[in-house]
Amino acid sequence: MSTNRTKNLFAQRFRVVLVGDDERFTYALGELLQSAGLTVAVVNTAAQCLAELDRPGRRVLLCDLAATQMQGVETVVTLRNRRTSVPTVAISSMPNIAQHCAVLGIRHHLSQPFRFGQLMDLLELAARPSVASSTFSVVSAALAE
Repeated sequence: MSTNRTKNLFAQRFRVVLVGDDERFTYALGELLQSAGLTVAVVNTAAQCLAELDRPGRRVLLCDLAATQMQGVETVVTLRNRRTSVPTVAISSMPNIAQHCAVLGIRHHLSQPFRFGQLMDLLELAARPSVASSTFSVVSAALAE
């Protein structure tokens, strides 16, 4: 796990945009992220997510790829079609998440269930400027045991 100093720098520079269709899960995860000192915008549709990402400032997209109404995938595909590079972390309970993420160009992902510390580490990694500017390698995170 990274240092508090690093997390504070991360929290000051980035806003996490959390998109998913399970309102209870996204609300709870948003609350956890906020309690860790991050600024979070919780949205439930791809349109809301794109509007939030269009606002000024640096953002990190945290999306649930298994969303039943396809918000996560739709958002990522739309961003890719716009040729917009947004640091992204995908979470999902679907099998073969690494393969889905590779197709979508998402390099940071976690399979559910995951540890909160793993998520924080990936958000911090995705937010680094040198990492955020390069978008197409796949980085796997260890699964929660």
